[in-house]
Amino acid sequence: MDRETVENTLGYRFSDETWLRQALTHPSADQKRSTNIAYERLEYLGDAVLELVVSCELFRLHPKADEGELTKWRAAVVSRRHLAERCRALGWGEQLLMSAQLEKSGGRETLSILANTFESVIGAVMMDSNYNAARKVSLRLLGESIAKARTLSAVNSKGELLETLQAIGPEGPVYETAAVRADAPAGPFRATVSWRGSLLGEALGSSKHAAEMEAAAEALRRRLWVKERAKK
Repeated sequence: MDRETVENTLGYRFSDETWLRQALTHPSADQKRSTNIAYERLEYLGDAVLELVVSCELFRLHPKADEGELTKWRAAVVSRRHLAERCRALGWGEQLLMSAQLEKSGGRETLSILANTFESVIGAVMMDSNYNAARKVSLRLLGESIAKARTLSAVNSKGELLETLQAIGPEGPVYETAAVRADAPAGPFRATVSWRGSLLGEALGSSKHAAEMEAAAEALRRRLWVKERAKK
């Protein structure tokens, strides 16, 4: 890990390098796993910080937008794919500490790992300093994306959810779709998406496909699998 390189891309200097090292340590490099030196806890924290920062900034920038619009724009900014793209552009994947086996199998280019790394670094800034510092860094790195959130390319939420979950285990998400009232404001179809027996998201849509896409987007926004892992 090259501390100076990462700090230069962040525009932030760590008081305690331990936080940055933890943020850039993949679980595969933490052989004992009981030591909590890997990035998983910081990823959980960074996820919450980014949700709040992006939500507040979108709320400020778009005073006439409704809750549904703001939710969709936020989902585009903090999507796994977009955060992974930003992490790759910043070169943080090359700074990750991981097992030789994972590196050999392409771990430094894995979407879920890159997205997790972006979140964990934001979490590290939060722990090293405070929310204001984490907010400042988040806006520096995602400010342009937030400003053009309305025009960001539509995310393939079903594909992204599948890729994210299969990075954790072999099981894929399960969708169930049913017709509801034809005059329902958000659409005549309701879809739910579950994984390992737990409901991850549900939504209405104008077609079965649209409802499933919206349910997947809701699941990606809520990320309940991360919260469950953090409790363990």
